[in-house]
Amino acid sequence: MDYEAITQHLVKQGYQATLEELDGVPYLKVTVDVSDSSVELVHFHVNEFSALPEFWLKNAAVYGALAHVLNIERIGYGHICIGDRDSISVNFEQPHLAVEASLQRHIDQVRQSIEDSEWNKQELVREFITNWNNAVLKPSDPQLILAAKERHLELMHVFNPRKGSGYGYASFYLGITDHVSDISEFSSIAPTNTDGRSPAGEGYVVPLGALSPPPVSRDELANWYISTISSLPPGELSKLEKLVSRRRSNRFWVVFNGDTTSGTAWFGVHLKPKGKGKRTLPLKASNLSEWSIKPIQVTVFNKERILPRGGAKISLSDKSVLLVGCGSVGGEIAYKLAASGIGKLTLVDPDVYSLDNLYRHVLDERLIGAGKALGLSLMIESKHPWTKCTHVNSRLLDLRGKEIRKNFDLMIVAIGSPTHERLFHDFLVENNVSLPVINTWVEGYGVGGHATLDIPRSKGCLRCAYVDHSDLSRGLASNLNFLESNQDVTLNHAGCGDLFLPYSTLNAGQTALIASDLSIHFLNGSIPESCKVSWKGDDTEALKAGLRTTHRYQVFQKSLMRLPLYDEHCDFCNND
Repeated sequence: MDYEAITQHLVKQGYQATLEELDGVPYLKVTVDVSDSSVELVHFHVNEFSALPEFWLKNAAVYGALAHVLNIERIGYGHICIGDRDSISVNFEQPHLAVEASLQRHIDQVRQSIEDSEWNKQELVREFITNWNNAVLKPSDPQLILAAKERHLELMHVFNPRKGSGYGYASFYLGITDHVSDISEFSSIAPTNTDGRSPAGEGYVVPLGALSPPPVSRDELANWYISTISSLPPGELSKLEKLVSRRRSNRFWVVFNGDTTSGTAWFGVHLKPKGKGKRTLPLKASNLSEWSIKPIQVTVFNKERILPRGGAKISLSDKSVLLVGCGSVGGEIAYKLAASGIGKLTLVDPDVYSLDNLYRHVLDERLIGAGKALGLSLMIESKHPWTKCTHVNSRLLDLRGKEIRKNFDLMIVAIGSPTHERLFHDFLVENNVSLPVINTWVEGYGVGGHATLDIPRSKGCLRCAYVDHSDLSRGLASNLNFLESNQDVTLNHAGCGDLFLPYSTLNAGQTALIASDLSIHFLNGSIPESCKVSWKGDDTEALKAGLRTTHRYQVFQKSLMRLPLYDEHCDFCNND
């Protein structure tokens, strides 16, 4: 890297740039005038620019707490955050331009932090957790998972990690309040699953309202803690004093939460008396001298925080879906719906999960021999603790005559049996059951997959997908299919009792994606009319097997697009 040329370019552009050396380490120094003082930015030489060149603020401690500047006391420099440097495309072919572009970003960041005190304070609060983690926490400090639903003053029971646990929920300290009843009993964080965890002391959740900037260093933690407690509104402080007076312990955990412009920040401290015996939580400076205090990293485990962070929607938590068919496609659908935030799933399937299913089903080998519906329920509730699952050992046609209209917002049928699907559709129509239904299926050899959404009282129904376009009659095969009907598509390895449809887990997953996408958009209210979606795959393997594809396959160019389901020749839709 030619830093001589880079420095000359910066000087030519008006920067006060020089090449320096510190203990044999070369660096580029740029001096900038900020608020009537000289600020020095330093860039240590590198061999190539794979990210935006990095500049450090010299003597950062002199300027106090600066937003987006992490003061590293042991080296006397501050790390300046200008965003994700790796995500920006760097002009590495012209290093002088890359350095200039990055330098100006660093200068603008430092100048605003120093000159605009109000903005600096607001940014310190907005980035509260980042500043807390960087300035106060150490990797060895306790990590607490807190199961708390509400943000109000309350008692917290704390448990130690399970012995021998090196990862997963069990490796963290666990805090539980009284407001976690909506967590599935199969979740490792449920209050009923604390076996193997010993008590780790008492704790409290303390809401603060609007936050102030965090302590600038670990040494300031004790003073910050007392100042924070003292600044509580008189009524809240009185409630805390009353709550604290009732309990004594040799370990206390205090979790705070407060409002920032970027959301609610959760953080905390761990207190342990320097002497023996149990005591009440110290709330005044005169008592704190008898305690050791250190910060803790808090991860809050509640629906309001975890679901949006993972892309799920809180608005779906009150939706109830009936899924019939828990095979490779249905299993993927169930998993994706739970991950999207669906609150209630009723899973229906009479089949048992077998070793033959292993490579294209979401369940693992530990559930071999269990009913597929039961296995999915256990897996989903342990992974997604705010989705309640009910498993039913039944078949689609067994659901006829049952009162299902009032219990579900949507029904999904993933059984791959067109006769059963048509019979059930006719039952719904003849009995005026106003239940939206998605039917979905995958075709053999990966040629494609399909999903139809039948919304009552809108144009289009499942029978529209069965109009035979050769004579406009009610057909027996779906007109969406890519393989012609009356062909032997199934295979077997041990006679007729071992028949199976050849397709991969990718084919099942792609079909589940289109069905799940239809489900979520419908439940969110963005699909008002019945529709259909198909994905088109490669036909090489199907042709090798001697199969014929349909005309639709040959001309189809609208994979993954939602198209109207309605067919003007459907006698069900046009029987007024």
